[in-house]
Amino acid sequence: MAVTLRAMKPKRSAKPSDDRRYFKEVRFRQIRALFEIARHGTFAAASRSLGMATPSVWRQVRALEDEYGVQLVTAKGHDVRLTEDGERLLDLAAPLVEGFDSLKKMFLDQHGQAERHLRVAAPATVLNSYLPPVIARYRLSHPQVRLSLIDAPSRLAWELLEDDEADIAFVGTPDGVKFSPRLMAHPLARHPFQAVCPAGHPFAEITAPKLRDIVKQPLILAGQNSSSRMQFDSRVAKAGLSDKVNIIMTAGNLATILNYVSLGLGVAILTLPASESLLGQTGRKPRLIYRDVSGCLGYDQVTLLHRKGRYEPAHLKAFHELAVRSVKPPT
Repeated sequence: MAVTLRAMKPKRSAKPSDDRRYFKEVRFRQIRALFEIARHGTFAAASRSLGMATPSVWRQVRALEDEYGVQLVTAKGHDVRLTEDGERLLDLAAPLVEGFDSLKKMFLDQHGQAERHLRVAAPATVLNSYLPPVIARYRLSHPQVRLSLIDAPSRLAWELLEDDEADIAFVGTPDGVKFSPRLMAHPLARHPFQAVCPAGHPFAEITAPKLRDIVKQPLILAGQNSSSRMQFDSRVAKAGLSDKVNIIMTAGNLATILNYVSLGLGVAILTLPASESLLGQTGRKPRLIYRDVSGCLGYDQVTLLHRKGRYEPAHLKAFHELAVRSVKPPT
């Protein structure tokens, strides 16, 4: 009987390979937990998004802090914020996480199986002023793409983008706003804030109006989620004048705001694209006085946002590039 001798390899413990696999998986989950905390601002909301228990999310972040030797988050009550090191780590990790999230979309796109769908979120002023020519040109060059336009105030537009309910967002950018590290921002046009009142209104006679002059007026303002309102509230708070403000009307519709300004109800705070978008709809401007108040309220920056590091199919990239080329400040 022939006997074949075969050297037997020593049986290795499963523990080292299991540990390596375990820690690789956990490390990605730790980064993911940090992302969700930055996005939602609380451990409880992050845990709901991740489908994990709140203590588990807490342990993921603490393990990440132990590994990097720095504090990544601070907690005050239920609110959680990233430290400077946390923001830095999140910014470095964003392309990796977004790339992993878009892996399936990339694979399907390369096989010609991905849906050609573009979702654009923007405030009504941008939809009515800047985007019509962009949309018209895009539809001619990409008739096969299903296009969804979402009318949303600036804050809601970038939240839709963060929540993956939009592919591109156009937003006004108030002073000091910090977008998530997951978002890439492209500044486009910049416009001064204006105070609008009827002809003959006492405010129209004030030379070089200051913030104190504005807050003395009954005011008609856009909603809380608009960039103009966020800018106004921020500037007034910094000046210590919040308790002096008399807001008699809040409205999301521009025509409504200007109709009530025309009635003498109050003074509105707007930007140039807002007033020009109304002109485009009605063919005429109400008999109103527009005062440049950028000296005290600053400028509204129109910004294009998209997800940093996320794979952009050709139809999405084409719209993104067309918008950047087309949206220019007025001369």
